[in-house]
Amino acid sequence: MAGSRVLDILREIEADTFRNAAPLPARRDAKPEWQGLGFQVGGVRLVSPIGQVNEILTVPRVTALPRVKEWILGIANVRGRLVPIVDFHRYLGVAPTTPRVQWRVLVVDAIDFRVGLIVEQSLGMQHFVTDSFEQGCPEGLSALAPYIEGAYRHAGRVFYVVGLQAVVRDERFTQVAQ
Repeated sequence: MAGSRVLDILREIEADTFRNAAPLPARRDAKPEWQGLGFQVGGVRLVSPIGQVNEILTVPRVTALPRVKEWILGIANVRGRLVPIVDFHRYLGVAPTTPRVQWRVLVVDAIDFRVGLIVEQSLGMQHFVTDSFEQGCPEGLSALAPYIEGAYRHAGRVFYVVGLQAVVRDERFTQVAQ
């Protein structure tokens, strides 16, 4: 009998939940959205299309490598795989604007290699109404200009869309020897 009473209570809770739930927006009211992963470099908010960043890490312990450019910090063991770690600020020639404790590593998979890019902070998933897309390029990040596809404006903030996979496949990025 007690088991039957418990099921009745659970059914009542379920019914109350559905009665009190906010309705979904009507399909005609919904606007198409674009989603991406937000992050910050040099004080500029950037966003990369979903799927270009595989994971976000705190800055791992890095082993330095000899005879590489100064923006290559070294390699780190990420779940059994050696991943080169790049100071994205140095690569772009900008200074970070947040304390090191906020820095994160965005792990990007290119076709035949994986790389970790240190950024100032991860800003999480960002959702934009596709109508808010505009042309534009951030000041102070001229090295990223070829990879900026435009920008989304939301709540008074601008997020520049950057193709990180294109950045890490670029010949300038892959030529790391000093």
